[in-house]
Amino acid sequence: MTLSELIKHSPADRLLLVAGEKHLTAQAIYSRIEIIREQRIPHTARIALEVDDHCEALIWMIALDGLVTSIFLVPTSLKQSPDYPELRHQANCTHAISDQEIVELSANQTPPNREAETEWLLATSGTTGTPKLIPHSRKSLTRTCKTDYTTGRMFTWGLVYDPFRFAGLQVVLQALHSQSTLVLCNVDAGVNQIIDELRAGSVNALSATPSFWRKLLMSGKAGSLNFRQITLGGEPVDQSILDALKNTFSLAKITHIYASTEIGVGFAVKDGKAGFPADFLNQTFSAGKLKISEGGKLLLETQNTTTTNPTFEILDTGDLVEQKGNRIYFLGRDSGAINVGGNKVIPEMVESIIRQLPEVVEVVVKPKKNSVLGQLVTAEIVAAATELSNVQLKEKIVTHCKASLEKHQIPALIKFVDEIVVNTTGKISRI
Repeated sequence: MTLSELIKHSPADRLLLVAGEKHLTAQAIYSRIEIIREQRIPHTARIALEVDDHCEALIWMIALDGLVTSIFLVPTSLKQSPDYPELRHQANCTHAISDQEIVELSANQTPPNREAETEWLLATSGTTGTPKLIPHSRKSLTRTCKTDYTTGRMFTWGLVYDPFRFAGLQVVLQALHSQSTLVLCNVDAGVNQIIDELRAGSVNALSATPSFWRKLLMSGKAGSLNFRQITLGGEPVDQSILDALKNTFSLAKITHIYASTEIGVGFAVKDGKAGFPADFLNQTFSAGKLKISEGGKLLLETQNTTTTNPTFEILDTGDLVEQKGNRIYFLGRDSGAINVGGNKVIPEMVESIIRQLPEVVEVVVKPKKNSVLGQLVTAEIVAAATELSNVQLKEKIVTHCKASLEKHQIPALIKFVDEIVVNTTGKISRI
């Protein structure tokens, strides 16, 4: 069933999209879809969907699914990137759709296979290099979506991601498939404004990065929200954020999800503990089977069933993990390691240790160039209200780190800041 068919079969008066003053029912959305389809876009078209208005962009996306050969979902921030022209070239787009117009592009006119369903092209975040285009099908993107309408109609999801990033798209598709109301927040706004939008929309389900959740808890306004479902993803989830969310939202179910643009949704953890059970290595998930390399990286064994003789492929997720007893913990991204005199330091691991201190609200660990060692470890700290001076708190942080970390892992420089910057994907910015 295409997305437009999904809308068509929803109750006409079901409220599906809220964006500011816009409150769109299934009937209103489908009426807009029919208008879009009157544009007579060729079935062979390969679309670069560049619409900035998120509500309008989603309606276009729904209308184009099953109608055209491929859709390149372009996040607002990606359009400003110098990498975007090359990505659009790689996608071999024949048309670009913006807020103002539909533009026909010069592209390779090789006839596509129209027996196949619409291909969805998503861009990776590019936080550790040049963004890449990852092809998906509607099936691969919705394989974990729940379709229980009775339960789904009890939820109102908030969207604090760009809807055309993988994490945001997952929220959109889950809401559509369960007939939940979706409230589109202003992702460029500060956390206080977003909280106001969540409250005004009566949002009771939210998916966000651990960094966003910490900002929300730091705001002092979290108590005005009433969540029934909390989902975390995109960054390693440590015990401190899980405990803080449980203490603040005691009635909410808390899930942390391992997923990426490349592999889709891997697995979910719902037991309230950081990491995941070691016996997950003995299970097969919809994305494949988990393995750990000799170097401590998480691998995913996937099966290609599109051929007569199914083949297996090992994907390197780039995530470093460590097993302790019957639990496996995420340490961080291998590509983000800091090189201190030939010794590898994982920033997320150091951050997790520092966050154990009650005087620390948030922390980001970054590299700093050094002529002798190559790089040094630095830490920016958002401190809680405390009677300790900055000097005393620095000493406490260093002492705490010495008890758990090797000498080269301990921050050589510690700076106190008012706020930790996050990037357009909601993750901590280490630039």
